Amino acid sequence: MNVRVIDLGDEKYVELRYIYIELEGTSIASSRVIKRSRSSKGMLAEEIFTLLICDPAFSEIKGGEKKRYDLKVTIGLFSENKDGEKSSVEYSTRLPVYVYSPPVYLEIDIVAPSTVIEKENFTVMISIKNIGDYNITESGVRIQGPIVVYGADMQLLGQLAPDEGKQALFTVKAEEKGEIIITAVVWAINPAGFNLTRSRDVVVKVKGMPKLELYANTTQGRLKLYGWLIPSRPFTTIILQEKQDDEWISIASIPIDPSGYFEYTIERPAIGVHTYRALWPGDEDYSSVSSEYVNIFIEKTASYIILSASTTTAKEGSTIVLKGTIRPSVSGTVYIFMDCGDGWKPAGYATVVDGEFEAKVIVKGKPGSLCRFKAVWPGSDEVLGSESNVVEVKVERREWYSQLPQLLQEISLPLSIAIVLLIMILIVRRVIKRGRSERV
Repeated sequence: MNVRVIDLGDEKYVELRYIYIELEGTSIASSRVIKRSRSSKGMLAEEIFTLLICDPAFSEIKGGEKKRYDLKVTIGLFSENKDGEKSSVEYSTRLPVYVYSPPVYLEIDIVAPSTVIEKENFTVMISIKNIGDYNITESGVRIQGPIVVYGADMQLLGQLAPDEGKQALFTVKAEEKGEIIITAVVWAINPAGFNLTRSRDVVVKVKGMPKLELYANTTQGRLKLYGWLIPSRPFTTIILQEKQDDEWISIASIPIDPSGYFEYTIERPAIGVHTYRALWPGDEDYSSVSSEYVNIFIEKTASYIILSASTTTAKEGSTIVLKGTIRPSVSGTVYIFMDCGDGWKPAGYATVVDGEFEAKVIVKGKPGSLCRFKAVWPGSDEVLGSESNVVEVKVERREWYSQLPQLLQEISLPLSIAIVLLIMILIVRRVIKRGRSERV
């Protein structure tokens, strides 16, 4: 700023007392006390003022626009004329100043899982980048939506130079299943103080978390695995897995009934400790889930017997052959039982060799009756006993000639006695007759 004396007029000299500068409509101003005098034309003072163009009023100027302000300059002068009269005077002038609010250009990205589980924590990352040509003096981000935020829901990111980016991480959880919208509200303040606000959304699908329960019990060497999926998801399946050598092996896929119940029976599990778990793969509304591990000890393994007869019809009193197989392969004695209408009764036994046996039994039912046969194995230290399937044999009447040997056998003793008695009678009668003859 230059103050020059152009014409003193009647004044003997002029003295510069102060200079005051202000940008009207703002709080920007500067003043300086100066005491310089001059009694002729020429330069009175030359001063340099530096003004910081920063004021809350500029925040109303949108980015990329400018606004006119008046720069008012006031000087205070003191003078004395030739008659010794003194006076003070102020002079003011205005200059137009245009304040430009730099534009703000932001790149905003919000990253969240596409699918989450209700009431489980997940992370949302919000990134912003200054892609403009001017500095951003302050920036920040707030997260919004139907979520619970752990910690503050707002983070300050500070200044951003051109091409500089920063990130904010939020840990949140959703309380209800369904689709939710998470919003990132980002603000950035340019050098003029203008606050630019932008937002970005992301849609997240929230799946329900079901409960999968698995239980196990053993009866007669058979292992029953059962449980419930809560809530029920009918027309879907449960996958059962067994841990073998540190690896999970799928053993069955089981349908779920309308109540959510499922069960599966393993007929002959091996002796030892078994570990199982159940898996449900999930669907559109609920997430996949795994049950807790179930450990169960099998002390004895179950056995089974397959029995067959050599015929399905037999004559009364005839002999039939029963053959059977026991698994797992065992040795010992198996007992045969028969029921021909009067209840189960022992009918014989057979020796089991390598799980195979054969027994011959007599059919003792009456003609027209049905005889049933079964085999019973009492078990061993490691294998549980079992009963076979029941085989049925229809009893038929025997022909008369086929019964002759038996009839003869049945009458042989009485006939022998009768013959002996007859012979004795004949002998006695002959002795008596001879005695009478000698008397005559």
